[in-house]
Amino acid sequence: MIGSRVAVVVDADVDELRKTEQTLIDAGFVVMALGSFAEAKSLLGSISPEIVVADVKLAAFNGLHLAAICGIERPGTPIIITHSVYDAVLDADAKSLGAVYVVKTDDRKALRDAAAKFFQGQNQEAAPVRRWPRKRLPIQTVAQVATAQADVLDVSYGGIKLKVCPVSNEASDAPSAEFDILFPDLELSLHAARVWAAPDARGDGWLCGVDVSQNDVSEITRWKDFVDSVN
Repeated sequence: MIGSRVAVVVDADVDELRKTEQTLIDAGFVVMALGSFAEAKSLLGSISPEIVVADVKLAAFNGLHLAAICGIERPGTPIIITHSVYDAVLDADAKSLGAVYVVKTDDRKALRDAAAKFFQGQNQEAAPVRRWPRKRLPIQTVAQVATAQADVLDVSYGGIKLKVCPVSNEASDAPSAEFDILFPDLELSLHAARVWAAPDARGDGWLCGVDVSQNDVSEITRWKDFVDSVN
């Protein structure tokens, strides 16, 4: 038995969802079973589970999208991506996001073994996102995204959470898939790839998680120095 740990399980196929749910319950997890990407994304905004198990097929989205979000929003959370068949490309994509890819067999043995390894210290290679602890900023840091102002909410070596504020009272579109972020106080500009975006429920603008890990070494070094300076 793994113990009383919380697992979030996401699968659009109800029968498959129940099989995975029962497997993890039998392994000692307290399971929160969800049928959609939207439900999972919303839930992960308010809880910190010990593990997330997400199927590849989640309507317009998939488990890899969820793994990418967790890499910024919940760094260090073990992620398992499930699929009905083996796909080498999806396996590689999962690994690049720090997740483990397993095929859903009837007995769920591969899933059960993968979940157990996360908590036995035997799968260190599977979760490289743990090298990016997230830090909330103690004071307001302002950045510029195109013509809009953005508040920097939290940071890590490879990711940033922003609140992008509209330039007027009119409704604004979601941030672009890729954009530059200018930090005037740091005299630094970073190219960012949007991982997720959602309207800010508390007002105008968008909340947005971005990946900045692909910048040049000089920019990344300066950014890491800034992150290290945050207490």
